[in-house]
Amino acid sequence: MEWRMQQSGAGYLIHDAALDRPPEPWMFDPAALVEQGWVSARGAMGRGQVLFFDPPIPGNDGQWVLRHYLRGGSVARVLGDRYLWTGLRRSRPWREFLLTAEMRDRGLPVPRPVAARLLRAGAYYRADLITHRIPDAGPLDSRLRAAPVSASIWHRVGACIRQFHDAGYCHADLNSRNILLDVCGRVWLLDWDRGRQRVPGAWREGNLARLRRDLEKRLRLLDRWHYCERDFAVLLAGYRDPGGTPPADAPGG
Repeated sequence: MEWRMQQSGAGYLIHDAALDRPPEPWMFDPAALVEQGWVSARGAMGRGQVLFFDPPIPGNDGQWVLRHYLRGGSVARVLGDRYLWTGLRRSRPWREFLLTAEMRDRGLPVPRPVAARLLRAGAYYRADLITHRIPDAGPLDSRLRAAPVSASIWHRVGACIRQFHDAGYCHADLNSRNILLDVCGRVWLLDWDRGRQRVPGAWREGNLARLRRDLEKRLRLLDRWHYCERDFAVLLAGYRDPGGTPPADAPGG
């Protein structure tokens, strides 16, 4: 996909060139979107909330998703949502927008990026990202809270991760909140902040281990979490042999 970049004072905007016009600043403001009646729902992703809203720019079907970049860990208590400015091309929104656009061009199942904005203030910046919403889809996390997931879905999750790994893409925070399942049974990977392309190596097993720790941790912490060891074994089977036949399509534990 083609993209364009604009600078206005201390602000930078990168956006999909297919848009009729660049997104305006208020389109990155949750309060303004709510006040003007564009917002349809809120959801959770990573460390914060996202807004689902109708595109304010004509000629766009479906919905868009607005995500504000938030820090995690102990540094968040000091810097909040601020990031150190080391140049536009090293900024988180710039890199995530271009990485996601590149993966889209290669046919990988990621949301199409719409626009990214960052605002500088001295040595720091704050940022937001807008992507297209995957219709009729929800995170694996929500599915597992409600009911068991079939073996065929676990197999497809493994095959999807393998697809990204074969292309060299490493997700920095692979967990059940960033894996999306749509009504057609297709698997998507979201939130590519700090993701990057790497040569083959041990990071692939590390990616899978990170996901496994997340699933097992939530099994310990949540009263209702439909997951068992067999489920991850089926996921690994899908990863190791994406074109293979999944086990009998029965719910996991």
